[in-house]
Amino acid sequence: MLNAGGGIAVAFESLPRGPVHIAFQGSQSETFSVWTTTTRHGFRTTPKVPADLVTLRFVNSGYMSRDNAAGQNIVAGFGQALFTSYLEMRSEMASPGFSAISATVSREALDRAWLSLYGAGRNRPPTFEIVADVTTPGMIALRSTLSLLQHQLLDNQGSDSLMTSLLEELLIYQLLSAWPSSGAPDTSSAAPVEHRAIRLAMEYIESNLARKMEISEIATAAGVSVRMLQLMFKARLGCGPFSYLIGRRLDQVHNALQTSDAASIRETAHRWGFVHMADLSRRYKERFGCTPTQTRARRTCRNS
Repeated sequence: MLNAGGGIAVAFESLPRGPVHIAFQGSQSETFSVWTTTTRHGFRTTPKVPADLVTLRFVNSGYMSRDNAAGQNIVAGFGQALFTSYLEMRSEMASPGFSAISATVSREALDRAWLSLYGAGRNRPPTFEIVADVTTPGMIALRSTLSLLQHQLLDNQGSDSLMTSLLEELLIYQLLSAWPSSGAPDTSSAAPVEHRAIRLAMEYIESNLARKMEISEIATAAGVSVRMLQLMFKARLGCGPFSYLIGRRLDQVHNALQTSDAASIRETAHRWGFVHMADLSRRYKERFGCTPTQTRARRTCRNS
């Protein structure tokens, strides 16, 4: 029944003489599919249709082995992540007790993000290592964004969220920057801060704060690449453009909760792109030292 259904690009088989248990939880958007997998007994998959996709998979328990077109067998276990090019994969095997969080994105989307990140004149994305250590700061951040995006897609229930597109863009830039690879450009030294570009970027953010916005269009408005924008924001403001934009939307939630009781906290949060309420509470408390509920309660006390 699973193999007969649509929407899954691989066919599943149980391991020899074994029972079947496979559990999924996830969702998808136009750019990403994000899901968790657990299995008590293990399984094997083979591609059903050709597709120019890549999959990144963080292993939580057990291991997964992969056979590719070159005849190599690659194994990734706990504390490792696996990068799979769908066109190069011949089969994958998940061990009994395997669990992981994974995401699939098209090679075309990867190429577009590479061009936005580093600008014209760069070659295609570098050659990514098939198995990567997940303990580096960049990979930890990538995994955290992947988990948050999964929650966002599940909580969003198909509605168009201001946060979802930003998380997808951040995830793909983190993948390009943090995943070990060969042939990536050297970006260890920050370029000089361009005050005019920073000002243009900040003005663009303020003018478009209430609508869906991507980091790449902010960079275009400022006349720089995404990577240059990231370097300039960190040098001038101490944070990246993603964090700055989220912070400004948190300010709008904070102001609304202080000045009006017309909308609920959830309605106010949704207006400014925050669908996953646990994530909102965490970010809100980090910025303002209290929760949204406490802010609303203080206003109620002042007005009573």
